[in-house]
Amino acid sequence: MKHSAESHSSSVTDAPDKDAKDAKDEPKKVPENFQDQLAYAWEYIGGVYGTILTILPVITYIVVNALTSMWPAIWASIGTAVLVGIFQLLRKEKLAAAFVGLGTVLITSGVAVFVGEAKGYYLLGNWITVGIGSILLLSVLVRRPLIGQVWSAANLQGTFWRKDRKSLFYYDVATLLWSFLSFSRFAVERWLYNMDETTWLGIARLVMGWPLTFFAVMTSIWAVRKVDGRRKLHDPNYKDPQQQAESEESGPADVESVRSRGE
Repeated sequence: MKHSAESHSSSVTDAPDKDAKDAKDEPKKVPENFQDQLAYAWEYIGGVYGTILTILPVITYIVVNALTSMWPAIWASIGTAVLVGIFQLLRKEKLAAAFVGLGTVLITSGVAVFVGEAKGYYLLGNWITVGIGSILLLSVLVRRPLIGQVWSAANLQGTFWRKDRKSLFYYDVATLLWSFLSFSRFAVERWLYNMDETTWLGIARLVMGWPLTFFAVMTSIWAVRKVDGRRKLHDPNYKDPQQQAESEESGPADVESVRSRGE
C-alpha cells in the first residue's frame, strides 16, 4: 500500500511537469480571424506597455537634444533607461528584459560620444537595420527564406514548404517585405544622417520602427496561414492536431480494456 501511495504521489507530482512540457512542445498557431491576428501582432511587438517602455529613452533623447545639446540628452536618455529598468524589475519581469534596454542605450550613447555628434546616437541602429535587411534578402536568394526557416523550426513543421512552390512563394513574400522595410528604413535614416537632421532622424527612427514592424508581422501571419493551409494537403507527414490528441487520449483506455479482457 505504501508503494502504491508513493507511486500515485509521484504520478501526481510529475503530471504538471508533463503538462508543462507538452504545452511547451505544442506548435504555435496564429489566430484565424483578422481581429485576433491584429491582437496577436500587437502583442508580438510588445503592446502598449512594451512599446512605450521601448521608445521612452529615444523620445527623451530627441526632446532634450533639441532643447539643449548632446551631453544632456545622453544623460537624460540613460536616466530614463535606468528608470524603465527599475520599473520592469518592480513588476517582476525577467532580469534580461530590464537590462537589454539599458545596455542598448549605453551602447548607442557610446557611439554618439565616439563620433562626437548627437546624430551618432542613431548610427549603430542604422547599420544593424541594413545588416538585417541583407541577411533576409540573402536567405530568399538561396531559397531559404528566413521567415519560413524560423517559423517551421519553432513549430516542428518540417521542410515540406521548400518543395511546394506556392508555400515557398508565401514565405518569400513575407521575408522580402521585412527586407524591403529594413532597406527603406536604412535609406531614410542615412539620408537624414547625412543632412545633419538629428531631430528628424530620431523621429524617423520612431515612426519607421514599431509601425512598420507591426505591418511586417501581419504579413508574416498571412504567409503562415497560407502555408498551414497547404500543409494539410501537401505534407505527407502532416497529422491533424485534433485527431492526434484524440488518439493519444484513447490510447491508455484501449490498453486498460485489453488488460481487463486478459484477466
